[in-house]
Formats: sequence, structure tokens, C-alpha cells
Amino acid sequence: MKIFSSLFATGLVITALVACQKEDTTIEDAVPVVEQETIVEEILIELDAMADEALNLKLNEGKSAVVEGDFYLSSCSVIAIDNTSDPKVITIDFGTGCTGKDGKVRSGKIIITSTSFIDATSERIKTFEDFYVDGRKVEGVVNKTITINRQDHSRVAEIVEDITITFPDEGGTAHRVASLIREYQFNKLGLLRDNIVTSYGTVEFTRVNGFKVTKTISESDPLVFKVSCNRIVSGVVTITASDNRTWTIDYGDGECDNLATITGGDKTRVIRLR
Repeated sequence: MKIFSSLFATGLVITALVACQKEDTTIEDAVPVVEQETIVEEILIELDAMADEALNLKLNEGKSAVVEGDFYLSSCSVIAIDNTSDPKVITIDFGTGCTGKDGKVRSGKIIITSTSFIDATSERIKTFEDFYVDGRKVEGVVNKTITINRQDHSRVAEIVEDITITFPDEGGTAHRVASLIREYQFNKLGLLRDNIVTSYGTVEFTRVNGFKVTKTISESDPLVFKVSCNRIVSGVVTITASDNRTWTIDYGDGECDNLATITGGDKTRVIRLR
């Protein structure tokens, strides 16, 4: 009987340890997904902002207020616009390497075609030619349909993304397919650094190792990206894996830090994003 009791007690301890390890493993599985997808999310928002910055520079050449507001593009990037063709085309060429005002090194080209760069409503298609950001290659297509241009210096657009990003430090590519609504608050015209971008919708993301998740962002608690600190500062995301495990990621209360809180089951962890 004593032997049986001892074995039973040992079994309970092992079961508890395994359960604990499973809980911890669940959080551990979420961390690299959150880190990698956050990098991709921020890269794509930055690309969107750079397209607007390039357009403002070309349409307002010679106006110092616009130049002073630059946040991403430096003098080593070459911007060309053809506003007479159909569709209209603007190209941002970073050559073999160009360090932006945000400190990131980019190379290759971003090519944007549009029905109009002037009209309040328009459609823009963004593609890439041998384009890299800090060594990560960006490929694919981003469709942006501007649906509302408000008088309060804000804009609403529908975004559809099909993007592949190569992570050389992890030896593979990640794939993102997204359908989002983005709202842009421009605040002081000509000053990009005080702009705020909010996003909500759904994203399917496949990490470098093939692990696939679905990310849901509600309109009531959207992701908020501040250009001034060049990162997501608030918003709540629900991530669901193909095996139905679910995590919640809270990006904070608006502070320009790189912290996020991951919750899975009854476990919570604060992580520092790269």
C-alpha cells in the first residue's frame, strides 16, 4: 500500500509538472510569432508612410515645411513620379543601400501605381523590386483603396496585403495575407512625425518555421502606430493557431516602449519586442 501511495503521489507530481510545462510551452510558442509578425506589421505601416512622404515631396517640391516634416526618406533615396501616365506611377529608389532618417537601411525600389495621386478617393498598388529593409527582403503586393478623405486631416483606407518577407537571421521566409482598415490621423500638415495610424481587421501569418496563425484586431481596440517612436504603442490582438490554441497580445497604453503582454490560458508574460 505504501509503495502504491508513493507511486500515486509521484504520478501526481509528474502530471502537475507536465501540465505546467505545457502551459509554459504555450506561451513560449507564441513569443516568436508575436515578435516576427510585429516586425512585419511595422515594416508595412512604414512602407505606407514612406509612399505618402514621397508623394508629398514630389507634389510640394520647394516647400520647406514639407521637407522639414520628413521622417523616413533621406537625400540618398531617389523619387521619380509620372503623373501623366495611366495609371500614375511613383518610384522610390534606394539604390544599393540608403540609410533613412529613421536609421533603417533600405535598398532596391518601391513602386506605387495609382488611379490618382491627387483625388480624395483612389486606388494604389504597391510592388517591390529587389527591396530590402535592414537585410530583410520584402516581396509581394499591397493594394490600398482610399475610401474617405476627411476635412479633419484624416483618411480611411482599405488595405489588402499578400507579402513575403525573408528573415536571413532565421534562415527562411514568412508569409502574410491581410485584410485591414487603416485610419490615418495627419495632425499638423507637413509634419509626419506627429502622425498616428490605427489598423484593424484580420491577418493570416505563416512564420519562418511554417507555424500558421490567424490574427484578429477589433475596431474597438485597434493597433495604434505612432510615427514619432516608429512602433505600435497600443491595441489588443487575438492570435489563433491551426491547432485552436489562442493567445491575446496587449501592446500597452500608448507609451513609446517595446513591451507587449502575452496571455495564454491563465498564464501571462511581458515580453520586450525586437
